[in-house]
Amino acid sequence: MLLDAPALQLRYTLKDTLGVVERVLKERHWRKFDIESISLVYVPHWFFNFDVYEEAEGRAKSYASQMSLDATTGKLNPMIIQIIGNIPVRREREIRHGIEFEALRPSIQKEEVKSIAAIKIAGEMGIPKSAITISGVNLVYVPYWQVWARLPAGLKRIDLDAISGSPANISSVPERERGTMEVTMDMLQELTTPAGWIDYSKKAFDWGVGASASAGAGIMHELSSGVVPWMINTKMGRYTALLIIILLLLFYIFYIRG
Repeated sequence: MLLDAPALQLRYTLKDTLGVVERVLKERHWRKFDIESISLVYVPHWFFNFDVYEEAEGRAKSYASQMSLDATTGKLNPMIIQIIGNIPVRREREIRHGIEFEALRPSIQKEEVKSIAAIKIAGEMGIPKSAITISGVNLVYVPYWQVWARLPAGLKRIDLDAISGSPANISSVPERERGTMEVTMDMLQELTTPAGWIDYSKKAFDWGVGASASAGAGIMHELSSGVVPWMINTKMGRYTALLIIILLLLFYIFYIRG
């Protein structure tokens, strides 16, 4: 298929994308989920250069950089600029990878980009839009994998750019709160590796030795209402429970098993 503007090269396969999505969901503590659908979408972006020039107290300063603007939503997308600055990516008008895809149409036209981009950048930088000059405007299609995952919390869409595999909207997926027993089982699983021991040793130091006196006063107040509820219902209590478990495991390994 021949596009009306260059597209960034597709680098992430379907298999790679599913692996990233599963890892991200597990990192956010979702154990049960189903991948309902996945599609490849080419999203048009306006790539441009911008210069900032300001004078203050008789001194002038200037700044130049690049930016991209999602041509369908009007949102700035600095991530894509950073990605193509670190990864060698070809641009191609003819898509030959053989994967079915949809190419979205721009809702922002080229003649609108300079004024819209100036307003967006001025708002981000907190400067007058008159201090910004936009130039070198070009349309580029950016490939994204759109993955719909069914979670107990509902149906969520996760977008990953198909260049680096980076999630673009992971904040839309809530992090599931784990129960005390689940936290403990996860910790025991991680402690089966040397890296896990090192990580939890650091946490134990932060939770124990690194605790402030004010935090200690708060703990004593919570303890007065019962140790078990405190360990279950408070963050510091759960951390303390984990620290106790670590110490008991160390005692068992080094003294009882010998």
